[in-house]
Amino acid sequence: MTEWHGVKYWRNQSKDERTRLAEIPPSLEHSRLSNYTAVPNSVSKWLREFPEHREAGVGLLFAGKHGSGKSHLAVAALRGAIRSYRQTGRYITANDYVRALDDERQNDGVLPDSYAEGNLIPYLRSMYDVVVLDDVDAIRQTSYAKREFSDLLSSRCAKKLVTIVSCHDGIDKLKFNVTAQFHSLVRASCVPVVLTSGDHRRSIRGA
Repeated sequence: MTEWHGVKYWRNQSKDERTRLAEIPPSLEHSRLSNYTAVPNSVSKWLREFPEHREAGVGLLFAGKHGSGKSHLAVAALRGAIRSYRQTGRYITANDYVRALDDERQNDGVLPDSYAEGNLIPYLRSMYDVVVLDDVDAIRQTSYAKREFSDLLSSRCAKKLVTIVSCHDGIDKLKFNVTAQFHSLVRASCVPVVLTSGDHRRSIRGA
């Protein structure tokens, strides 16, 4: 049985350790607001005013085509919250979340040892202060996957935890690509940020 640690335990870790535990993928580890040209004002404002957004459970909803930098900005916002406001956080794609559910179900209700965090699923639902759910409209198109993913956001919203969501189709298409409930929840709990198709990421490393 994996030992459960509450939010106070994780917040007491160093900011470098909390950043490492967020499992930001290598392709996004250099994502900063400082190396994205023309950062939308709504994103900068959200991060400046993070304490009040954290209290209310208000996240961000990025929508844009592939290459628009939505994952870059989502990770930059996550990283800013972790390092500037002593938050706990985690990055995960929609399909990796569903894959974790499958692995748990096929392993007698326990995540296999290949997962660094055995409590990943309950932590995502009810412990991490800030979670990035990337590529939500790329989720497996089954009723099971859609329902479970919608339930994840519902659990986080009920606890007023911050969720940062990215999608590449229009926001309203989330009604069909996920569920109507997911669309309703994400519109109610996130600041929408629609990005243009141009790639605004600059090739700055370690900025």
